[in-house]
Amino acid sequence: MNINLQGRDWLWLPSVYFTRGLPYVIVFLVSLVFFNRMGLSNGEITLRTSWFFIPFILRPILGRVVSGFATKRTWLLAMEALMALCMYAVSVSIASEYWELLTNFFLFLTASTAVVHDVAVARFCKLAISRKRPMFSGIHSIFLMMSVIAGMGIPLVLAGNLEVLNRVVTTSWNSTFKLLSLTFVLLFVYHLMVVPRPNDKSSIPVRSGLTRRWWLETKTTFMSLPNYVALFCFLLLFLIPEGMFFRIAPLFLIDPGSNGGLSLSPQELGLVQGSVGAFAAIFGCAFGATCIRKWGLKRCIWPMVCAITLPKMLYIYLSYNFVSTLSIINICVGIEQFGFGFGITAYILFLIYSSQGKYSTFKFSMASAVAAFSLMMSGWFTGSLQEYLGYRKFFVIVAIANVLPFIVTAFLEISKQLETAATEKDPM
Repeated sequence: MNINLQGRDWLWLPSVYFTRGLPYVIVFLVSLVFFNRMGLSNGEITLRTSWFFIPFILRPILGRVVSGFATKRTWLLAMEALMALCMYAVSVSIASEYWELLTNFFLFLTASTAVVHDVAVARFCKLAISRKRPMFSGIHSIFLMMSVIAGMGIPLVLAGNLEVLNRVVTTSWNSTFKLLSLTFVLLFVYHLMVVPRPNDKSSIPVRSGLTRRWWLETKTTFMSLPNYVALFCFLLLFLIPEGMFFRIAPLFLIDPGSNGGLSLSPQELGLVQGSVGAFAAIFGCAFGATCIRKWGLKRCIWPMVCAITLPKMLYIYLSYNFVSTLSIINICVGIEQFGFGFGITAYILFLIYSSQGKYSTFKFSMASAVAAFSLMMSGWFTGSLQEYLGYRKFFVIVAIANVLPFIVTAFLEISKQLETAATEKDPM
C-alpha cells in the first residue's frame, strides 16, 4: 500500500474517493432496501436494479465524452451537483402517483452520473498528482470502503428510526433521500473550494476516430494475451453467482419470517451489512492483497475462489434454521463478506492484467463493462427465481452455481507475465 501524499492532497483526495463510492452504495444496496420497504416484490426489485448496470457497460463511451468535452474538474463537480439533484428528485418522487417510474429513472440517472464521475476522478487524479512520486493507491480502497459503511449504515439506520417514529414508510424515506441530497451538496461545495486546478483541457474530440483506434488496439492486445479465450470467459462468468447472491442477501435479511426472511429491521440491517459486513470486506481485501504480494497469485488463486464461494453456504444454514440471534447473523455475514473481499482481489487483478499497456484506462473500462454485463445478466431472473423457489432452495441453487467460478478458473493459465503483474500491481 503506497502512502506518499503531500499536504494539500489530503484536503481533497480522501473526500473525492469517498464521493466516488457513495452513489454506487445508494444505487445497488440502499435501493434494494428502499424498494423492499415500499412494497415491491423481489422479482421487481432485482429486475429494476439490474438495469442500473447499463451505464457501467457504456463506460468506455462515457469516458470518451469526458475526454472530448470540458475539463475533468468540471465533470467531477458537475456530476456531484447532479447527484444531489437526483437524490432530491427521488425524495420528492416518493409521494407521487408514479413513484415507481420516477424513482427508478432518477436512480438510473444517479448510476449514470456515478460512472461519469468515476471516469473523471480517475483521469483527474493522473493530472493533479505528480508523476514523480507514487500515487497513493491505498487511500482509494480505504475511502471507497468508508463510503460503503456510511452509505449503507447511516441511511438505513435513519430510515428505520424514522419509520418507528413516523409509522409511515414514505415519509421516512423522503427524509432519508433529502439527507443524502444534502450530503452531496456539502461535498460539492467543499470540492468546489479545495479541488486543485491542474493544466486540464479537453484535448481529444469525440469524433476524432480515436475511439475506433483504441478499440482495435484493445482487441489486438487482449487477443495477444496467453489463453485469452479462457481469460474472457473468466471475466464474464466468474461473478454470475455473486450477482445472484448480493441482490437477494439483504432482502433475505430484512424480509419478515412469513416470507422466509430473518425479519431484521432497517437499523439492524445497517449494522449487519453497513458495519460488520463492510469492515469484514475491507480486511478481506487487505489480506488478499498481502497474500498475493507474499506468495504470488498462482498459490493464492484457489484459496481465493474457495473464499468467495463456500462461505455463501452459511446462508443455507440461516434460511433453514430461521436464526434470530443478531450475533450469529453478524458472524455469518462477517465471514461471508471477508471471503468476498479476499476472493474478489484475484478478479480485480485479472481486470488490471487485461488492461495493461497502451490506452490502459480505456482497456480497463472495456474489461469493467464485461464484468458489469455479467452482473446485470445474473440479476434479470434472480428475484423471480427466489420467489418461485423460496429463500432456502434459492441459496442451494447459488451454492450449485458456485461451481462455475471453479470451472472458469481451472482453464486459466497464470503465466510469468501475469504473476509479475500481480505482484507489482496493488489491488488495494
